[in-house]
Amino acid sequence: MVRVELKGVLKEWEDFRLSIERLKVKDSEFLTLLGPSGCGKTTTLRMIAGFEKPERGEILFDGRPVNDLPPYERGIGIVFQDYALFPHMTVFKNIAFGLEMKGLPRAEIERRVRWALELVGLEGLENRYPEQLSGGQQQRVALARALVVEPDVLLLDEPLSNLDAKIRERLRGEIKRIQRELGITTVYVTHDQEEAMAVSDRIAVMNVGHVEQVGKPLELYYRPKTEFVARFLGLSNILELKAENGRACLGGLCFDVGREGKVRIFFRPESVYVRPGDAVEVLDYELLPGRIRLKLEIEGSVILAERFLDELPFGVEEMPERVDVEVRSFSVLEAE
Repeated sequence: MVRVELKGVLKEWEDFRLSIERLKVKDSEFLTLLGPSGCGKTTTLRMIAGFEKPERGEILFDGRPVNDLPPYERGIGIVFQDYALFPHMTVFKNIAFGLEMKGLPRAEIERRVRWALELVGLEGLENRYPEQLSGGQQQRVALARALVVEPDVLLLDEPLSNLDAKIRERLRGEIKRIQRELGITTVYVTHDQEEAMAVSDRIAVMNVGHVEQVGKPLELYYRPKTEFVARFLGLSNILELKAENGRACLGGLCFDVGREGKVRIFFRPESVYVRPGDAVEVLDYELLPGRIRLKLEIEGSVILAERFLDELPFGVEEMPERVDVEVRSFSVLEAE
């Protein structure tokens, strides 16, 4: 497989500017481009594929510029959001299409298509047409068609967005299993934070045309660098405090930040531990499957705490009006 790198890439429209100074996808890595609609993630994928051309900058495969190569010469396989299956072709013919365009011998086409059908779990469905398949099965056909050509890079543009939640959860695991089995360099586009966390080796969080932060899922979740990343990846608590002597405090809740002046403290609700006490007021609580979310007030600031039900030091039916709290994991956000 290959490494993919974007260096100094710029793509401009009348009302939008996509600028990526540097983004690397390692050999055999599963990298996800994550961000809200309109942030530039699909355009970034299309530039890697060769369907869009940047105004400046380089797109490199194993250090070799591919800017001037058409998509069919880049060694890519791509799965689109709408799958783009040929309705008049059977499953077998859809999967075989790219191999036939390459002029491979019939026996080799048969061998590869059978391999791809087995890989995605569609054995026995090769003679059906797309309209005879479920959405999940159509997605598997599109994935098999992309993989059967043995690409160096696999590109997936929101491949699960048209499926219901349970099928989406099952198929994202299948995609990750196949990617690991083949060791193929993969770039995946999604706006779904849970999906990105579940499948990725690393995530590049994008916002209004640039990459905010790149890192492993847990690194981004617990150590975001910016407020956008903190808020985009799940629920967050952000406190603006003044640090003195290396500590920033809100009432009796203190954070060792190692700096002076204004700081923004970030922590997740599940990093907040509660115990019987009277330091903090319980404003409200919400019962969720297997856990509880508490809304707490500390000197005029509201924070969220989330605990599994069996971790609570008191019963839900005996919810106290006040508790003590401790934050066991936090980070300081960069100035924006």
